[in-house]
Amino acid sequence: MKQLLLAFSLLLAAGFVVGCPSTVTVPRLERPDQEVTGEVAEAPAGLDCAYRIQSAQEWDALAFRPEFHNFARTEIVKFVIDTRDESHGTRVYFLQSLKWDLHYAFVAEFIDPRENHGQFNIAQYRRPDRRYLLGSLVHYLDGGQRTLELVAGDTMSAEQLERTFSLVKERVYFADDLRYRALSTQQEAHAESLGDRVPSIRIDDIMDGAQYQPVVTGVTFGYLRLVRGTLDVAQVQPNDLLVTENVPMELPPVSGIITSALQAPLAHVAVLSRNRNTPDMALRDAITDERLVRFEGRLVRLSVGPQDFTITEARLEEAQADWRSRRPSTTFRPVLDESRQQLRELCDVGIEDTASVGAKAAQLGEVCAAGERFMTPRGFAIPLARYFRHLREHHIDERLSRTISATDFREDRGVRAAELEAIRVAIAGAEIDATLVRDIHRRVSAYGDRRTIFRSSTNAEDLVGFNGAGLYESVVVDAHPTRAQVRDALAKVWASVWLQRAYEEREWYRIDHERVGMGVLIQPFVDDVIGNGVAITKNPFDEGRPGVFVNVQQGGSVTGAGGDEMPEQIVVYTWAQEFEPEVLRRSTLTDGAPILTPEDTIRLTHLLTDLHILMTPLFAPPSNAVDVEFLLTRAHEFVIVQARPYTVVYTEGQRYRTR
Repeated sequence: MKQLLLAFSLLLAAGFVVGCPSTVTVPRLERPDQEVTGEVAEAPAGLDCAYRIQSAQEWDALAFRPEFHNFARTEIVKFVIDTRDESHGTRVYFLQSLKWDLHYAFVAEFIDPRENHGQFNIAQYRRPDRRYLLGSLVHYLDGGQRTLELVAGDTMSAEQLERTFSLVKERVYFADDLRYRALSTQQEAHAESLGDRVPSIRIDDIMDGAQYQPVVTGVTFGYLRLVRGTLDVAQVQPNDLLVTENVPMELPPVSGIITSALQAPLAHVAVLSRNRNTPDMALRDAITDERLVRFEGRLVRLSVGPQDFTITEARLEEAQADWRSRRPSTTFRPVLDESRQQLRELCDVGIEDTASVGAKAAQLGEVCAAGERFMTPRGFAIPLARYFRHLREHHIDERLSRTISATDFREDRGVRAAELEAIRVAIAGAEIDATLVRDIHRRVSAYGDRRTIFRSSTNAEDLVGFNGAGLYESVVVDAHPTRAQVRDALAKVWASVWLQRAYEEREWYRIDHERVGMGVLIQPFVDDVIGNGVAITKNPFDEGRPGVFVNVQQGGSVTGAGGDEMPEQIVVYTWAQEFEPEVLRRSTLTDGAPILTPEDTIRLTHLLTDLHILMTPLFAPPSNAVDVEFLLTRAHEFVIVQARPYTVVYTEGQRYRTR
């Protein structure tokens, strides 16, 4: 038996591969649009690889469309180049990539079963004396581009890259169309140094060709409604499925949204949709796309998958069952502590103070109190109790109770919009305690020549299951403000509890409106900011490759980005000994220039992983990550301005895979 095993091992080491014909003759694989159930097409029986790809039919037999890829509508064929094949000197294997989605698994199965996975990754992706040249061929279906790509952390030399490209190019039928796509800063430098010897493509060119973008995957039901121009939130119903001409700045509860322009993945619309678990996708020119337009006004079922979408007419019974399942069945009463009346320094509050100062201040207080590892703007918090005291002193609380319980208010959105505006006017116009205004003014004046921001911090936002992204107001106050300016800023933030977008969101979640209190977090502006960003402390695309997802913008907004204004987007994989940044796209506002340097990216990743360790134990399930907002200064320091719970949800095809 030992002799048989030894003989088999020698055959494998010599490059004997079962199911790797010189010509692929299997019929075309049909790939219907994938539902989000995780079902995938089966690989051809017995086919493991091929030595060449000589036709579209052969490509179809080898390629698969992975749910865990960072881009939709992509087909991939992985390849392994064995530079020390004892029989052939150099052998190129194009893998049946649904069956062999890991280079290591293929090598261990067919070439060298003695390989250790961890040692293989270090030796074959990072060492100059590697035996294997590893990569993927990617077909971006929307734009028609075909690329050769390495993994983001691969440190392959420019010479090895040139050899790899040449060996692959001479064995594929689309050789003239093949381009190299760099995924990291080092790879970009190699591409530039090689010039025309390895023709390359910019990631922005691929993004410009993208037509479909899944932002939040899932299945939903709704009455399809086309929205041209600005969205009137007062006219939107929870059972509407919106197809919008623009990316709206506000989004009340709806069954789902399709925008005609690509979205910033971590903008408020995307974060709200993720929190609600309502599908969100972008489809260029969706507002005129016949696949959607023909359903205008009709009840439909929309399935948004990682690779594609489907839309069909739906039955009312199944839609009603879906709608019932989405909305909470019981009332949520926010935690509330009115015993604390005094202003409090940010670093002196923590998660246990959510009931008195609101979640935003309480959570950022945890970061502030963690020490010099994390920079924050510091500042101070005005407790929720001062808001409620203001309402009672002017009997606004009694008016609120009468208003929100009235039948016409609850049933007519037009009436509701007018009444909510009247309440905001009453809150903002009523006299505010002079002592409170004086105390705030004294503290703000101590900031000298720096502006100040008054930020909402309610007990009904930034919570597990209800983040309330963008529901309330923040107000910027000039340096050296008057007491009147301080008073007006405070009043405006207080009044924003009753913005219609905030009311509608809370109503859908059955939140007790009268227990919602507005705390205010007052902070000095951060000087010399050159970038603002949002990050998630998990990889939202692939559970099997732990990492962080970063969006950063210069001269624009991440959370409020509209149209095709896209931030720089980077996934940094943290599972290896060294972090591996993969650039998904550069900012549309910087002409392709990077905002984060490689050093910035690594330092930020360390901060994010530390924040993940600090904050996630404080949040209840199903939260499994932290949504972090940060500022990048000219001195290349990161200032944390928000850290709240976030839940990453994976489709079946994005879950951890073992071989």
